[in-house]
Amino acid sequence: MAHPRERRPGSGLSRREFLMRSLGAAVALPSASAILAACSKPGEGTTGSASTVGTGGVDLGGPYPIATADNPVTWTIYDDVPPIADGLKIEEGATLQLYNWDQYIWKKQVEKFCEGVGCDYKITTFQNMDEALTKIRTGELKFDIFFPTTDTFGKLVSAKLMQPLNHSYLDHLEENVWPQLISPYYDQGSRYSVPYVVYTTGVAYRRNVVKDQDIYGMSNPFDILFDPAHKGRSGVYDSYRDTMAMSLLHLGNEDVNTDKQADIDAVEADLIGMIDAVDVRYSINGAYKLLPENQYDVHLSWSGDIAAGWFYVSKDTAYEDLGYWFPEDRRGMIGSDTMVIPTTAEHPVLAHEFLNFMLSFPAAMDNFAWVGYQPPQNDADPDTLTTTKSVWGEPYIFPWMEAAVVRKEDFERGLPQWELTPDVDDMWHDAWQNFRAGAK
Repeated sequence: MAHPRERRPGSGLSRREFLMRSLGAAVALPSASAILAACSKPGEGTTGSASTVGTGGVDLGGPYPIATADNPVTWTIYDDVPPIADGLKIEEGATLQLYNWDQYIWKKQVEKFCEGVGCDYKITTFQNMDEALTKIRTGELKFDIFFPTTDTFGKLVSAKLMQPLNHSYLDHLEENVWPQLISPYYDQGSRYSVPYVVYTTGVAYRRNVVKDQDIYGMSNPFDILFDPAHKGRSGVYDSYRDTMAMSLLHLGNEDVNTDKQADIDAVEADLIGMIDAVDVRYSINGAYKLLPENQYDVHLSWSGDIAAGWFYVSKDTAYEDLGYWFPEDRRGMIGSDTMVIPTTAEHPVLAHEFLNFMLSFPAAMDNFAWVGYQPPQNDADPDTLTTTKSVWGEPYIFPWMEAAVVRKEDFERGLPQWELTPDVDDMWHDAWQNFRAGAK
């Protein structure tokens, strides 16, 4: 078993890099909405009224409601896509097929599960959700487990690409998971999904360059990403939703799902100004890999990325040099990732058992120790995550990065990003492409 400090990225995209929606990807692939609309059969999927695929949400007159924190959605369970029956035996001689992004699950945990139930496994990876949804819909491979983003649920449910879950196989869900995520706004009652990990979005920095007291003492800490003192060493994600939402917050606008053209124009101007101020670079691995390798001073960061950053520190870098800022009032971006079972899964009983395994406290915490992303486990006391040692003999999150610990209350105060309508999404992409045209 290799120590995590010896771990290096594979050939594919890793962590939450699937969020990248680069101009090249946008040109090369149709949008997720277009993919699903093209694949839906007459009379199902994306056709029909919003009320046919769920209750609640924001009714925009389209094929499905938009789930928001203020307007949660209970998705329809279709007669022709029912949950599996109770009390079924695990399929014998099966190969558990996982469809995930690279480096986002500890293979040792999958191996442990398979040893216990007598199955093999295969992990297939994807680079972005458009690619993933295409492969799911075409049935190129019949995956048993899929890890989608929460802002795709309307598309997935309406196209009948996910099967509803039978909770009789998922006793660890209500036993172990935070109440806020047993019935989240994007999937009331966890009809189609279970939570995988949670995270916040803030700023990663090198503590030997930026002092903790300095960034926490700033009236607007996002200014650090625009500070000419870090010219050429300031980075953002190659992810339009996250970087543009950061700019909105930098401008004092908490509507991270805005549909207003004026807001997007202001973001575009703000980000283009960032190019002039710091010669900003965008990257897909800047926070967890390149900053620890001393290629950045500051970088927009998901909490799990910088928590895992010590795996990648260069020989001349101490992991004590890695820091993370998130608003002290916890009024910042918050999110969660999920696990679901595709409709075409060939081993749905095995899949249910795997979901339940990953919701168990030991498996969830050991996986946390490897991926850096925190599971929403009731017994994972946030007050002790900076002192409790993981399987590596180090704290799950180092004490000086306590801000990277996610708490239940964050889902009350935090700012989630939900699905955008196609027109609004195009507006965001237009501004993003203008920014990328000038940035490195």
